[in-house]
Amino acid sequence: MESIRLESIRDLLVEAFNTTMGEGCTPETQQSIEDFEQKYNVKLPAVYRELLLEFGACNFGDPALYSVKELNWAYPEFLEVYREYEKEYELPAELQPFPIGGFGEGSIAILDQNSGKVLMLIHDAGELPLREIAVDFNELMTMLAESAVWVQEQMK
Repeated sequence: MESIRLESIRDLLVEAFNTTMGEGCTPETQQSIEDFEQKYNVKLPAVYRELLLEFGACNFGDPALYSVKELNWAYPEFLEVYREYEKEYELPAELQPFPIGGFGEGSIAILDQNSGKVLMLIHDAGELPLREIAVDFNELMTMLAESAVWVQEQMK
């Protein structure tokens, strides 16, 4: 299944998923995604869903994107953590976060379904628990894919 939303970066994604870092990545099934969505009564953000269906989730660096299997533990954990952040901080009311990956030090990558921005929900944050890491999902995937390609070139 080819995604229209990923069209502008498809060639780069194909190249990255063909690197050593992309080995073992397998696309998710429509059924596994639907099962997750039904279980949690939620819809995956369209562009993230399309990446999972076409390529799967791979760890090209931070953040490591969640597979559906990982979402099954990460999503309910995120909901709990986010509720705590809402109590402690004044988070933007219009923010509609969905967890798409994790950082090595415990922070969570979220895709804001209103703005399309990718943000870091900072673990053990000080004053500001949110930091923008990409203007949209494609920019995030471009950074991660370019990193995987660069590593592959260094290994030659």
